[in-house]
Amino acid sequence: MTRIAALNSPYAEDIQASFDRIMGPGVPPLVLFTSLASSKRAWSKFTAGALLDGKLLTLRQRELVIDRCCALTDCEYEWGVHVATFAQAAGLSREEVSATLDRPLREHLWAAEEAALLASVDALHERATLSDEEFARIRTYFDDEQILEILMLAGFYRTVAYLANGLDLPLEQGAARFSEYRRRAQA
Repeated sequence: MTRIAALNSPYAEDIQASFDRIMGPGVPPLVLFTSLASSKRAWSKFTAGALLDGKLLTLRQRELVIDRCCALTDCEYEWGVHVATFAQAAGLSREEVSATLDRPLREHLWAAEEAALLASVDALHERATLSDEEFARIRTYFDDEQILEILMLAGFYRTVAYLANGLDLPLEQGAARFSEYRRRAQA
């Protein structure tokens, strides 16, 4: 059970249509989605963000930001969903997925662009800002629009972590688990 009652099917037509748009027709919605959809206002605000369209960041870049944000906030729920759903398509190896859990970040495991991206996520998580040096580093690899996208994506998934952790959502069936990857990272 979630701390706030999730919607049960059958869903209102507009809610079902939004679930189908996000999940694909016939795919059951995530507990996060059914919990948020219990409030029309919360659901409309949540779905208003359109950061997963693949227009400014590659799938790999996007998933690195999301996975790292979720790992740093101990949001196993969302991290597990993204790892299970997108890691392979994003070209993330098992070792790279494990490395998203590393604290501190082991930058030497990543290409320079990805190390800069992940270090920016870490700085935002720790201090909610980037120093001039950190901003210059990320600017080496990303243009202004991409940097804004990175900042918004990191902030949005911090919010997702607040929601999933604050609602104490049960882990999704089939989602990855921290324990599956932490063992390998420490072995």
